[in-house]
Amino acid sequence: MRSPNKQFPSEGTLQRLIAFVAALGVGVATYIAIADSGGGAPVCIAGGSGCQTVADSSYSHLLGVNVAVFGIVGYLLLLASAFLASDAARFGGFVVALGGFGFSVYLTYIEVFKIDAICQWCVASAVLMTILFLLNATRLIGYAGAEGDLAADAG
Repeated sequence: MRSPNKQFPSEGTLQRLIAFVAALGVGVATYIAIADSGGGAPVCIAGGSGCQTVADSSYSHLLGVNVAVFGIVGYLLLLASAFLASDAARFGGFVVALGGFGFSVYLTYIEVFKIDAICQWCVASAVLMTILFLLNATRLIGYAGAEGDLAADAG
């Protein structure tokens, strides 16, 4: 087992940041899913009809399920991983965040080049997932192999 890396923020700090950002993600994705379940679209705070256009597109659902529901599941998994200081939690968080990041890149591409509309809530979710990918990658690189209690207590 290696000791925590002094070049990185403490694992405890990373865990708290991951939990906070993941909780924000749960909120954003839940709002999108609730708006869709009511037959509507998220309200674009900045104005415009981008959210409605994206919500009405065939890309907003996968296998009959709003893509925001997959986001909720991903954010909840990331939130759960933040409470554990083990290699399995570090690697699991990284894999979920990588998948979420990749899916967000794909959906952003679809918005820009296929739908020709931008939903600010979708952009917010993509930004949050990008941050989570970076935080989880940092956590995995900095603390893989570190003893759980030692890494969590450092900071």
